[in-house]
Amino acid sequence: MIIEDDLLACRVYQKRLEKAGYEVDFALDGNEGLAKSHNGYDLVILDIALPKLDGWQVLGRLKNHDGTRHTPVIICTVLDGDHYRQKAKELDADGFVNKFHDDLFSEVERIWGGALEEIFNRA
Repeated sequence: MIIEDDLLACRVYQKRLEKAGYEVDFALDGNEGLAKSHNGYDLVILDIALPKLDGWQVLGRLKNHDGTRHTPVIICTVLDGDHYRQKAKELDADGFVNKFHDDLFSEVERIWGGALEEIFNRA
């Protein structure tokens, strides 16, 4: 599940993840993301700067809900800096990457294992 308000970014991530064999869904704002998150996704890729509910609020609610508490969440954002990374860690995010680098796909591989990086590099 990708929660990201930039439709182009959603489509890029979706294409690369589907090429690796994953089923991908996305939401374009925090409220929609929270509503969909209870469908039992294996991983959430979450932007911070979202309309309606920001990513911090979404992350907090995901990690405080019994049904999504153990779902890995990777923060993927243009916001960078130690204070953002620290806040993500405090809210129990499982990863933090810059939206404009391929680190996202390395983080997915770190969490799920396998040979995803090789597949992504060919995409």
